[in-house]
Amino acid sequence: MRKLLLIIPFCLLINNGYSQEKVMEVGEELKYKVYFGFIPLGEVTFKVNTTYAENGKNHYTAKAQIKSLEDIPFVNVNYIFESVMVLDEVDKEKKIYSDKFTSSEFKEKTITATQYDFNYKEKYIKVQMDKDGMEVQDFRKVPIDSNTYFQDGLSLFYDARIHSFANKNFNVPVFINEQISSVKYSFNINQDVTSTGNIDYDVSVIKVAGVADFVGVFGLTGEFVGWLSNDDLRIPIKANFNVQIGSISLELYSYKRKGWNPPKFEK
Repeated sequence: MRKLLLIIPFCLLINNGYSQEKVMEVGEELKYKVYFGFIPLGEVTFKVNTTYAENGKNHYTAKAQIKSLEDIPFVNVNYIFESVMVLDEVDKEKKIYSDKFTSSEFKEKTITATQYDFNYKEKYIKVQMDKDGMEVQDFRKVPIDSNTYFQDGLSLFYDARIHSFANKNFNVPVFINEQISSVKYSFNINQDVTSTGNIDYDVSVIKVAGVADFVGVFGLTGEFVGWLSNDDLRIPIKANFNVQIGSISLELYSYKRKGWNPPKFEK
């Protein structure tokens, strides 16, 4: 019996590690509709593009597009985020952290690009901005602590999914809008249920709740809550955030993930 008690936690650790690896898959594409109450505001698309090995570590590239509907008078958002992420073991835990990040804002026929290069070895983040691919508007190095690994505005999406297999509190360092900040969240890994207007059955999920200390796109900040699929992939099904105009919701409406459908809730 004593040996069995020792074996069970070990098996759970192996299973969690395997599940964390399954979160990342090249070709995964998730599309969400954004609502303000019942009013559709726009769409957000996440896609994992490639993976490669460098210096003995797995890297993933991903892209997100955030675009408001053209006929919404009080919202004008059009961004593309691109991230290079490293999947690594840090302090005996599987983690994803940002290696490079680019944000492109499309506004009034102008493209403003901001790039972050995370140099953990030399303890700085290089920030560079340009407009329409021409002159550099801003260039500087932001000093960082050598023991801190950061998330950007896109890698956060995947990092939270990997963290979701642990029933504990997280305080995650982020670098967003050229500022060092953090996001705090925790998961309730007991089965929960949610529904959306785009999936014709109740979905089995787990719940995440937290607080964003940073200010993101369209003033996103403060408390948030989300529901992830109750399976090994932890695909976000629905989420609520606070932005400039109030509370908005994101709902999954299209997905490309080999062999996957949202898990049905069963009592």
